[in-house]
Amino acid sequence: MKKFIIFGVVLALLVPSLAMAATEFSLGGFIKMDMMWDSDNGVGKNMNGLPGRNNDLNAKHGRLKFTAQGSRFNLTIKGPDLWGAKTSGFIEMDFDSTERPIVNTSFTQSNSFTPRMRHAMFRFNWPTSELLFGQYFSMFCEWYAESAEDGPLQMTGTPTARNAQVRFTQTFMSDWTVAASISDPNQANLNNTLYNANINNGQSAETPQLQGKIKYAHDFWGKAAYYGKPIPFTIQFVGGWQRNVARQGFYNTAAALGESAATVGAIYNPDNQYLNPWMAMGSIFIPVIPTQSANLAGTASILTQWWIGQGVETFGFLGTSGAKFMFNGTAWNGFTNLNYEAKLLNKFGGFVEGQYYFNNQWFVNALYAVSKAYNVGRSRYQIGPINGLGNMEMAYFNGNEPQTIQQVSATLWYRPIQAIKFGLQYSYLSARYFQMNGSPAGVNQNTTNFGDNHRVEFVGFFYF
Repeated sequence: MKKFIIFGVVLALLVPSLAMAATEFSLGGFIKMDMMWDSDNGVGKNMNGLPGRNNDLNAKHGRLKFTAQGSRFNLTIKGPDLWGAKTSGFIEMDFDSTERPIVNTSFTQSNSFTPRMRHAMFRFNWPTSELLFGQYFSMFCEWYAESAEDGPLQMTGTPTARNAQVRFTQTFMSDWTVAASISDPNQANLNNTLYNANINNGQSAETPQLQGKIKYAHDFWGKAAYYGKPIPFTIQFVGGWQRNVARQGFYNTAAALGESAATVGAIYNPDNQYLNPWMAMGSIFIPVIPTQSANLAGTASILTQWWIGQGVETFGFLGTSGAKFMFNGTAWNGFTNLNYEAKLLNKFGGFVEGQYYFNNQWFVNALYAVSKAYNVGRSRYQIGPINGLGNMEMAYFNGNEPQTIQQVSATLWYRPIQAIKFGLQYSYLSARYFQMNGSPAGVNQNTTNFGDNHRVEFVGFFYF
């Protein structure tokens, strides 16, 4: 009996060891050095901050920044076979969760950046199917421009959203792929002063976020490079939806409307309201000058992507800094209280990128991107002590809420070997705001609803 007990203990200790022995690990990632000069000090490292208005002298001075915080590393785990599938895992981290603030006391050589989890997922792969569990890219993030900044075009529509999700992908007839996922609903990007007050009048998710896609890829006349890899003509459509509710309640300050001069005593949301963020996107990759081999010299391609939706920040699309709502307002109880009912802001946008390889080491790309809010009835309504306002459509925006954002850039790339890559990029970013705005007090009284930024950026990558 004692021998069987000893054998059982040894076996219990041995089985985990055998399981670990059947697992392979590989390290990957890159080290990135980023050097940039901006004409506006508010756009941020990833160009996901709004440029200040051009009459705001506090924003309109150059900023020079050097950083390696965009570096990242990942661990790929190859597991044992299970249920006829290959198993694998993937974990990735970077140091991009916070930017070093532009404050004199923060400019120390030992200033550190906080690591963050980008991806943490595992999957089962059969010959034509995949089942994924964990945090990974949203389906809206699978095509993006090859730009020098991290998270390219976040201001104008290409996000880097990563969802905790369960996803199933199926390939059929060799060229077609369909996928569907359920994921964690995004609540943070829908926050709003009025609906995120101290009475906890915030957004509540009623459903998971649902996403689906269909992709067709076929080699009609050859391939062209996408991030250095030859791929054929590809067209893809993605859709997403979730349901949220704005709960009933008061908010007892006029500042909820962003109007410091308002005399409203209280704002009241009379009913629970269901809000339904949704988004649809189409992406097309076209080899213009193709290749039939791995030689990329002389090849050219066009990548274009366009989207439309409401409450698109739910799906990771940035480009607005404040509220994401429009409101329908009516007088209630005289002029001291107003009813407000919310609806999500409508937006559309997209980008076009062209790329050409001079040879297998030198290549260039140029792109244009835009995002725009639409169906906004009026730019702003100044609330005042007016009885019987009646029904009116109004937009709730803070002082720097953009109506249109545009970006153009051109980048020269040099990759002498696979492990090393350098890029020199010029970018121009502009934002047209809903409201005109006066200059800072004591300067002058001209107004503008326009702000822009010029950037020159140099990057170096070491891949491992």
